Amino acid sequence: MPELPEVETIVRRITPYVVGKQLLQIIIRHPKSVLGDPKMVEGSTVTLVCRRAKMLVFEFSNGNALVIHLKMTGQILYQDAKLRLGGGHPTADWVAQLPSKHTRAILEFSQDSRVFFNDMRVFGWIKIFSPSQLRQEFQKYAPDVIAAEVTSANFFEKLQRRKQTIKVVIMDQVVVAGVGNIYANDALHLAKLHPARLASSLTLVEAKILLAALRTVLQLGIEKQGATIDSYRQIDGFSGSYQDVVRVYGRSGLPCLVCGELIRRTKLGGRGTFFCPNCQPEVVS
Repeated sequence: MPELPEVETIVRRITPYVVGKQLLQIIIRHPKSVLGDPKMVEGSTVTLVCRRAKMLVFEFSNGNALVIHLKMTGQILYQDAKLRLGGGHPTADWVAQLPSKHTRAILEFSQDSRVFFNDMRVFGWIKIFSPSQLRQEFQKYAPDVIAAEVTSANFFEKLQRRKQTIKVVIMDQVVVAGVGNIYANDALHLAKLHPARLASSLTLVEAKILLAALRTVLQLGIEKQGATIDSYRQIDGFSGSYQDVVRVYGRSGLPCLVCGELIRRTKLGGRGTFFCPNCQPEVVS
């Protein structure tokens, strides 16, 4: 699943090609993939493409919005007469004729351009909102972890109320938004915190260090245009390079880049979890 850096990269790549264009119509090829009334945005002009948590948001001149969540296997493929740009799960649809059998919806824009929403497993979605509905929807999510409004104090306060492991908690979008498995693993290593520690056991100082570590790895992820790992390729086919600088994610059995101890792998919350037993001791001494 794309995380904050990958979705941010998609936003930055497609913005020049869709902002200022009129959305002529939405062709729905799979009813479960599109929620809301397409007429709320059809005929309006895209004024902004932005990101909220791990979602792409298209804002329109009439005040309404269209939100896309790629989930595990979603794709966004932009195409006009001169080029094709793509983001999401890599399949033959990157180069195949569009629409494909996995195309769930087509956004037809002015200037003979289209955005194809493909989703092999139909986990992703498109939702259409009025301004009040959008505010209500986004209230379900915490602020982005890189947002200035997330302070060490309120981050610590949220951790104190949680009885789960710290890795599971920082991936909970109700606590902080935008953190997924790759960057959670690396941030905990940078902060020298064992992923299985209870979130409520962290001190204020440790919470401050962890928040800084999360921001550091996510900003690096944005700089590297995301990670090309497993089911993700960022927009326009150029691989992100965060996978070249990962600290622990996917490095089970390899030496820690800090101390040389072998990285171990376990599972927390059903997700692969990687850590250095030396840099991230399970018990604080």
